[in-house]
Amino acid sequence: VKSIKKQHLVEVRSMANPPQAVKVALESICLLLGEQANDWRAIRGIIIRDNFIPTIVNFQTANISEDVRAQMLSKYMSQPDYNFDKVNRASQACGPLVKWAIAQVKYADMLLRIEPLRNELKSLESKAGVSEAKAAEIASVIAGLEKSISQYKEEYAALISQAQAIKSEMTAVEAKVNRSVALLRSLSDERSRWQDTSNAFQAQMGTIVGDVMLSSAFLAYAGYFDQQLRQNLFTTWSSHLQQAGLEFRQDLARTEYLSTADERLAWQANALPTDDLCTENAIMLKRFNRYPLIIDPSGQATEFIMNEYKARRITKTSFLDDAFRKNLESALRFGNPLLVQDVENYDPIVNPVLNREVRRTGGRVLITLGDQDIDLSPSFTIFMSTRDPTVEFPPDLCSRVTFVNFTVTRSSLHSQCLNYVLKAERQDVDTKRSDLLKLQGEFHLRLRHLEKSLLQALNDVKGRILDDDSIIGTLEKLKQEAAEITKKVEETDAVMAEVEAVTDQYFRRALKKAGFIIYGHDDSVIVPLLLYMPGRTTAFSRETLKRGIASVIVGFPATGIVESRARFCISAAHTKEQLDKAIAAINEVGDILCVKYLAK
Repeated sequence: VKSIKKQHLVEVRSMANPPQAVKVALESICLLLGEQANDWRAIRGIIIRDNFIPTIVNFQTANISEDVRAQMLSKYMSQPDYNFDKVNRASQACGPLVKWAIAQVKYADMLLRIEPLRNELKSLESKAGVSEAKAAEIASVIAGLEKSISQYKEEYAALISQAQAIKSEMTAVEAKVNRSVALLRSLSDERSRWQDTSNAFQAQMGTIVGDVMLSSAFLAYAGYFDQQLRQNLFTTWSSHLQQAGLEFRQDLARTEYLSTADERLAWQANALPTDDLCTENAIMLKRFNRYPLIIDPSGQATEFIMNEYKARRITKTSFLDDAFRKNLESALRFGNPLLVQDVENYDPIVNPVLNREVRRTGGRVLITLGDQDIDLSPSFTIFMSTRDPTVEFPPDLCSRVTFVNFTVTRSSLHSQCLNYVLKAERQDVDTKRSDLLKLQGEFHLRLRHLEKSLLQALNDVKGRILDDDSIIGTLEKLKQEAAEITKKVEETDAVMAEVEAVTDQYFRRALKKAGFIIYGHDDSVIVPLLLYMPGRTTAFSRETLKRGIASVIVGFPATGIVESRARFCISAAHTKEQLDKAIAAINEVGDILCVKYLAK
């Protein structure tokens, strides 16, 4: 209302016959102010007063009677044109007045609604005054009582101090007793675990000579051969050790004995296939004494080495490369790994490098390359490779290198295919297996750190051991970590069992992939292969039997006339090689008899 400009109000006063919206608006204002205004002349007499705007500004909402509020609601506010926008277009002085009138009526309605609450508030305030008087009386009584109590407090404080001293002493004794009990319990548990570890260590020490001899012979001589010949060599060496009376672990796992779970996981991350042959080859590439010569027809080893030594800026070159000698000199000086391909075109200039013909002069380590002396970096390493598995190397070269054969065999290819199938069909199992392998290495490392910190804490104790809480905490943490490691190992066994179960489905999936129609549940050991036509059942049985595969033929009346089938029963006794052979034979017969109904 205060924002109404004087010229706008003068404009309204000067109107002889105002618009209906203006007249209605001013009538409602007069009604709120308690003025009688039945025509425009009376209304104009009210608004020309000097105190018209101040009267509105200082208006008290509580003065609005119920009758006035009802008239405002029924006569004015119920009209659709009675609002700020429409009235303000008729007169910029009346628009704010209508807005004020609507707000006053709404506020009066609100005051009417809260009137009971205001009355109740007044009643409560009066009661509060009475309560305060009573509280003052009670406070005086309490003051007297407190004066009396203070005397007793002084006497009580003396007794409390004596009791507190006794209680503190009892608490200290109790804490020491609890620490001693916890220490004895934890040390007892640790003694049991350490005893098991000691027994396992003693067992390892009892077979360490045989284990090391088998592992060393394997690293030195088995790299040239495929998986089957490696196993034959290992079996032969084991029999020789038995005849010589040397003890060794009968269940010695070469990959686990010569590498850690973290290393195998890192190799797989660097594109190393997951079969045993490639894992053994990776161990040889890490633990060589003579520089490796790699037979790599498929290129898997080259990809792995380039990824493995990428951080060290490995250089790939060839004996046929014009810049071969320059690359070799650079690698010798700066210690970068060097991968030399096409070893069938061997250059004798590498002989001093392979023979490690070095000499020390004034703190420098030199090697002669042709007619030039070159500084040799201690971090230098060289890998030589060929893609030709039939190449024959001269004896002098064979005596200088460690052969590592990456030639793909049936068993290694089968293992790689199974791994790809597992990743494609059951990514959850494959991910869980990788995570648990990683956790195994991490938890064993944490356990060793905790054992070391416990021994260090026991050694650093000053005074009485029962006064140090850190010892108890370290023991409890070590016990929890040991329990967690045991749980993780159990989970690993369960996951590996699940992996094996998924692998068992390989036979059924391979037949479906080849185009055969297969019935039955995926987990069933019985694999029904649909032949449909009765005339093909005998031919299918005869052809598979020629290839060394026996099948059960089922036809009418055991099945429908055109629902003949062959059944295969898979058991845990079947090896992967046998399953591969069966799949190949069935695939061949399926092509001959045209029973691959799903093949595109």
